[in-house]
Amino acid sequence: MKYSIYNKEKTSTVKGIMINKRYTRVAFIAIGAACSGPDYPQAPAAPIVIEAPSVDISVPAPSRQEPSPTPEVTPVATQEQPTQDGDTQHCDLFNNMDITVVYMDWKRNEPLEFYFKIPGGVPGLSKTIPDTTNTWEYSGKIGDHTTSSCNVISGYAERLYCKVNLPSEYEYTARQLSLSLNGCEQPIYTDPATTIPGFIN
Repeated sequence: MKYSIYNKEKTSTVKGIMINKRYTRVAFIAIGAACSGPDYPQAPAAPIVIEAPSVDISVPAPSRQEPSPTPEVTPVATQEQPTQDGDTQHCDLFNNMDITVVYMDWKRNEPLEFYFKIPGGVPGLSKTIPDTTNTWEYSGKIGDHTTSSCNVISGYAERLYCKVNLPSEYEYTARQLSLSLNGCEQPIYTDPATTIPGFIN
């Protein structure tokens, strides 16, 4: 490295007074690589190894689903609603009742009319039954044919009149006859072999 020194003088006037200023400048000049040391073979750069953090990945074993236990259901005691005596016993009104059947004249091509004679009056129609909500709907059946209507006629309290359309081959034959009341599981009256009358014309 070389360096050089040179001086510089500067004159200035401030308010009539002459002031001399001298500046010294040193210049450094670098020549070549004089400051570098001897040439040594450079060692190869060591490889940079970056260690990635190890991650343990655990795969859970397939779980076996256990069946959920069936909840135990405690039976709840149900209390039956009380019913009126009339509703529970209206079917029993006909037990041991002496019911008879009377056939009217049967005209060809017309329904057969007949009536059930019920001693004491027809319950719910001509005879009032207290403490009951039953609608008292009666129906008769002869063989495979059901009556179209069964009602009482004013002045005949013990008669339940019915009419039914029957085929002509029922004439003079024995057929099962029954009388049913709505709300009763079994007929309130049954005749296993009633004799059907013949035509009057």
